[in-house]
Amino acid sequence: MSNDDWLPFAPLDPQEHEKPRRPENPNRLPMILGAVAGVLLVAVIVVVSVYLLRATEPTTAAPPPASSTAAPQPSPSAPQDPEPSEPVEEEPPAAASTIELNGSGFTVKTADGTVTHRWADDSGPVIAALTKAFGTAPKEDFVNGDAENWAYDIYVWPGFRLYDVFLGDGGRSRGEVPAPTWATVTTGLPQDVQVTNEFGVSVGDSLDQARSKGPFDEFTLTSGRVRLTYGEGRGKFYSNGSREFSAFVESDESAQKVASITYTFRARGQ
Repeated sequence: MSNDDWLPFAPLDPQEHEKPRRPENPNRLPMILGAVAGVLLVAVIVVVSVYLLRATEPTTAAPPPASSTAAPQPSPSAPQDPEPSEPVEEEPPAAASTIELNGSGFTVKTADGTVTHRWADDSGPVIAALTKAFGTAPKEDFVNGDAENWAYDIYVWPGFRLYDVFLGDGGRSRGEVPAPTWATVTTGLPQDVQVTNEFGVSVGDSLDQARSKGPFDEFTLTSGRVRLTYGEGRGKFYSNGSREFSAFVESDESAQKVASITYTFRARGQ
């Protein structure tokens, strides 16, 4: 018996003992080319997309979307009235003529010159000067006298009165009269005529302003008006023959403002 007969199993087919043969490597070139082609296709698509996006982008920034509600436009405001400026006190025009009153008489200054009138002087020259100053002839009036008062011719210009004693045929002389002439300033003076006095009081001043100028006497008349008297120690004609008059400042009916300024002779208490 051969040794082969002692084998527990019958010998296998030699082919069964050989390792299975690997298949030969397939051709990979088509796969590689396909992959490359795919990559290239994707790259081309990306490049084209980027180009198209850049080509369609606007060159300037798009305006912001319009708001659903328009912004309110300011309505035209009504024209505003100009703010009132503070009133400026205008200086009165320079007077063409001046009348300066004092205790002894008054002086009239015009373009033609200066005329000084004393209370005992004849009235003719000063009436002519006053006519020149006011630019018009005076209106004439008259007041009768009585046992205590002399009669007077009155020459009236706007805001100014000159009284000239009327002696008539009684044989009396001007030298006997304490006030042969006298004068009163009232409202209504023209702008080109300025009347002043030594005490600085003016028609239209408040009574308090007049009081501040130093009157030596004040009392209330029966009419309710207030009279202030300036120029203490004057009005002594009957004691020394002097015709130096005091100034009598009277208020209006409300006793608030100066209504008149009179230079004349008055006995104490008149």
